[in-house]
Amino acid sequence: MSVDVLVLPSPLLGPVAYGPLAGALDARGASTAVADLPDGVLTPAAVLAGFVDQLVSSGASLLVAHSNAGYLVPALRAAVPVDAVVLVDAALPLAPGPTTVLAPPAFADFVAGLPKVDGLLPPWPLWWDPADVGPLFPSEDWLSRVTDGAPRLPPSWFTTPVEVPGGWEALPAAYLGFGGTYAEELTFARGAGWPVDVVEGHHLHLLSEPGATAEAVLALRERLR
Repeated sequence: MSVDVLVLPSPLLGPVAYGPLAGALDARGASTAVADLPDGVLTPAAVLAGFVDQLVSSGASLLVAHSNAGYLVPALRAAVPVDAVVLVDAALPLAPGPTTVLAPPAFADFVAGLPKVDGLLPPWPLWWDPADVGPLFPSEDWLSRVTDGAPRLPPSWFTTPVEVPGGWEALPAAYLGFGGTYAEELTFARGAGWPVDVVEGHHLHLLSEPGATAEAVLALRERLR
């Protein structure tokens, strides 16, 4: 089905967490779909290929990428032209070079120390103390839903190189930050001349406040136009 907006979920969270944002964008006249993740153990190549296929089939003119999905945007945008991209509290490939890995070294070290079952990591919400992660979710029900739907990633997800085409920062992009967690990315976005907006909130603000997030995304789209 053709849509106006395709939301790329962070592979750490899975698509379930993005339903409220998609609904809020729909309610504001921007027909929206959330991209699926492939079945089985996830690899960057498989996720990127799935995103490419879904972007082509959706016909979306606006791509919205959150968190870890931001690393895949340069390669995705090189494969499929799209009118605009809004990166939402998203990681970006900041180091120069033709490839990137999907985590800073310190975070990859943290992930390597997490417990594993059958070589796979727990769902993302279980990486953290419940007292720390719980307030990121609007309710216990949402915490359970996202935990149940989050993929169990292999540690290699964070160390496998992904292509970063040269000059990718010239794509028509904007950046929406939730507070200053991604301060380096915000600095990069401003240096690249992208429209930037920062709202006070935590990393899952799009789940807690989907309406306000949708309005901020659409306002950045207008600035790109």
